[in-house]
Amino acid sequence: MSNKKDYDDEIDLAEIFHVLWARKLFIAAFMVGFVIIGFLYAKSQTPIFQSTALVQLEERSSGGDLPAELQSLMGSGSGGRAATEIEILKSRSVASDAVNALGLHIDAAPRALPFLGNIFRHLGVPHFGTSWLKAYSWQSETIEVGVLRVRSEWIGEEIVVVKTDERSFDVELPDGSSLSGQVGTPVAGGDDFALRVDALTGPVGREYIVSSRDPVLIATELSKDLGVAEVGRQSSILRLTYRHPDRAMASGVLDAVMAAYVRQNIQRGAASAEKSLQFIQERLPDAEAQVQAAQLALNSYQRSVSSVDLTFETQQVLSSAAEIETQLNDLKMQQAELALDVTPNHPSYKRLEENRVILEERLAAIREETQGLPEQQLEVFNLNRDLQVAQEIYQSLLQRRQELQVVRASTIGNIRVIDNALTERFAVAPRTKIIVMLAAVLGLITGVGAILVPRMLRRTVDGVEDLENLGLSVFASVGFSKLADQSSNKNKTMSILAVDRPTDLSVEALRSLRTSMHFGMIDAKSQSLAITSPAPGVGKSFISVNLAAVMAQAGTRVVVIDADLRRGVLRKYFNCPRDTDGLSEVLADDVKLEDVIRKGPIENLFYVTSGHYPPNPSELLMRPKFEQVIKQLSEQFDFVIVDAPPILAVTDPVILSKYVGATMIAARHKVTAAPELEAAIRIFEAGGGKFIGAILNGYKAEASGKGGYYYYYNKRYTYDDKGSKE
Repeated sequence: MSNKKDYDDEIDLAEIFHVLWARKLFIAAFMVGFVIIGFLYAKSQTPIFQSTALVQLEERSSGGDLPAELQSLMGSGSGGRAATEIEILKSRSVASDAVNALGLHIDAAPRALPFLGNIFRHLGVPHFGTSWLKAYSWQSETIEVGVLRVRSEWIGEEIVVVKTDERSFDVELPDGSSLSGQVGTPVAGGDDFALRVDALTGPVGREYIVSSRDPVLIATELSKDLGVAEVGRQSSILRLTYRHPDRAMASGVLDAVMAAYVRQNIQRGAASAEKSLQFIQERLPDAEAQVQAAQLALNSYQRSVSSVDLTFETQQVLSSAAEIETQLNDLKMQQAELALDVTPNHPSYKRLEENRVILEERLAAIREETQGLPEQQLEVFNLNRDLQVAQEIYQSLLQRRQELQVVRASTIGNIRVIDNALTERFAVAPRTKIIVMLAAVLGLITGVGAILVPRMLRRTVDGVEDLENLGLSVFASVGFSKLADQSSNKNKTMSILAVDRPTDLSVEALRSLRTSMHFGMIDAKSQSLAITSPAPGVGKSFISVNLAAVMAQAGTRVVVIDADLRRGVLRKYFNCPRDTDGLSEVLADDVKLEDVIRKGPIENLFYVTSGHYPPNPSELLMRPKFEQVIKQLSEQFDFVIVDAPPILAVTDPVILSKYVGATMIAARHKVTAAPELEAAIRIFEAGGGKFIGAILNGYKAEASGKGGYYYYYNKRYTYDDKGSKE
């Protein structure tokens, strides 16, 4: 179709602004609703408190003025340890120690009223005290459980404690059985259940939920919830954070974690010295036995050969050999200790191995030098050497044992607690202000979306330009009237706006329509006009009646006919009974036309109602009788207006158009869909007709940024009831 509108994809920001501004109260209602929901949601959440602490990673120290050799045994240097220590802090091992120390596997709290409980508590609502709410808490009730032991299948199951009087309570077990107990006294249920309640506050009838959870799962959750981060880069200072609904418990848990961490750190520091000390203890008995055996062998040989003295040079060689033997033994012992922690490929182990090879070469050279000694001196030399080496080894082991004992006793760890756990005064979550602000933004977005999305999905007539782009000449833009809107077709009577409120802007637009029609229908075959619409609810009957009224006020004898034989409402404007004869009876030849023409409320205005609704309205309108009716009325009156039914609902308008001088189509601003208009034009043209123009009804200037110049012209030149110019 050549006159079909080519809709573009451009976004008119000014139009969008006007549309949103017109629905500002609607958007504000969405925002208020979302703010209320956001506020209630925030208040329904349990407050979360955050505790923080600081620890420092120090160089490992023995705590005393120990030699460098001893300090090396304890380990030194903390560079690059932060990442390792963070993982250790967040390990399940540290968390398990804290869980066991505080008994965190025991979960005990008053039974809370779902959702509303937190809201009532935050708003300070007093407890209602009704019977069905007696079990629930939203005030300051507390329960403290000192001992809880359950069978394995009850882990994670709820145990209900019901307060019966000031110090008594009943216990409902998961298997349905019940027990009674006193505060401070253990309650036993065989060998697989024990409970001791240390404190119980709250009114009689209040219920408390107690459960035992798996310590491993609790430790895992604790390690996940624990926050550890290094302050700055390579500062060796770690900040610990932990969040918990209980303000005191947040600090308690974090202190317990730090205590477990420091304790394990000290244990790790002494572990190396402990392993070395154990190794030395195992070597000492053998070393002592070797000394005794070497001494015995030397004494025995000297008695057998009546004592042999060594020369000075031989004693010097003997001392050198003994010294090298001692050094070799020390190297072997260091290698054995180092092998407890590293592999043979470690650089330190390889360095000891290289030193050992050098010493063995020197020892071999000394042995070769002593081969030229006399046999007795050589034997005495070897026996003295064995004794001296055994004594040196034994003394070295004794000294090393003492050193390691000092190291183990003086280990104090290399972790210093700078700040103990401190919980902030105010809860860090939920952040009510942020939640309310986000809810307001979400409400704004939702409200705007509720307005714009339907507009995008349903392409409505937004102004005169939309009608003109469809090839329709716009004869008038009739503004929205609250009085006409309140007088809907659901009422028994409807107001004729041109009679009851002649100064209304909508009436001024209809006067402009009257003038436009004077020139638009010069070539029409008769002074008769049919007004239709694509669908119901556009206001074509309002336009037909009020147009007839303004023409009658101008001295034109005009008659308006209700040709909607299915749902005609023209009678309501004239307060005419529903069973009154009308057009359907005339077309059926039951009454004469003169009998159904009635005078309106003002001079020169006449009307013909639809009459009783017939079973075959289309067939009645197709009869030659309707053409005769139009001709007869055109002869009696200056102008004839036919209120036709919607064109998309029935084909009656196409039939009516063949007998009237012209046909107009009405569209309602922001209601009539553009595709509906396109379909109506196609149907009408397929029937051989053509609209001479269109009327835009119910125009709201504040809801559109375009197409309102007809309306604005009328508004500028209207007069109020007192005659003053607006």
